[in-house]
Amino acid sequence: MSVSQWYKKWLQWWRPAPLQPHAREVQLNRWYRTELGEALYRTERDMVAPVLAQGYHPFIVQVDGGLYRPLFDAQKCRSKAAVLISRYENNAVCPTVQSDPEHLALLPETVDMMIMHHVIEYAQNPHRVLREAVQALRPGGQLIVMGFNPYGFWGLARLLRRQSQVPWVGRFVSARRVADWCTLLDCDEEQTAYYYHWPPMTQASWKRRVRLLNAFFRVVMPMTGAGYMLVVRKNQVELLHDHKWKPAFFMQDKVMTTQREQVTG
Repeated sequence: MSVSQWYKKWLQWWRPAPLQPHAREVQLNRWYRTELGEALYRTERDMVAPVLAQGYHPFIVQVDGGLYRPLFDAQKCRSKAAVLISRYENNAVCPTVQSDPEHLALLPETVDMMIMHHVIEYAQNPHRVLREAVQALRPGGQLIVMGFNPYGFWGLARLLRRQSQVPWVGRFVSARRVADWCTLLDCDEEQTAYYYHWPPMTQASWKRRVRLLNAFFRVVMPMTGAGYMLVVRKNQVELLHDHKWKPAFFMQDKVMTTQREQVTG
């Protein structure tokens, strides 16, 4: 066997054909039930809680890619409605809606707070996923993007592991790049925070040995975290003048006609 043939076979083993969406979500859901996945989930829930505690969010949506558990507590958030959107049916403990993240079943400008939980990494078209999310947000609404950090410990581990295993099968996109995409969609970045500064290991003995290193990286080199939380706000505020309400059955495309004046300055 020649060197080129050996390399091709090795590459096929190292980077096999991409998993189908359903198979990938099933594997991700199983991974989130492991000790490592549970630890990450608890950390992410603690990261999101302070953001949700600020302000009033009547309608909260979590776009999910396999976790099938809400990061929000609807009662503590004082929301009127909170749903979890996923591509496939699941047994989440909150109301769920089946919808493709690239074609969200949401009306424009209806959501006050949206959480995207590791969806961009596994989307065929991450730009479209973000556009759909921003389109569904009300003016002034917030979007929380939870993503795996390509420059942290887990990003390095992804390079050293077979990319047929979850969660390493995804394409890790940096927080900076996602923030730039959101800026193009007329959103303002409010916060970027990195979390879980542990290598992808589950042994408690190893964690005890490196806990000082974990504290060091969390304070001195925060960008080594396994994931990031990016918070942006939709920056489209309009004033409505001379309202002319009409019954919906008279309207073909819109329920309300109005003259709009873009707020500047």
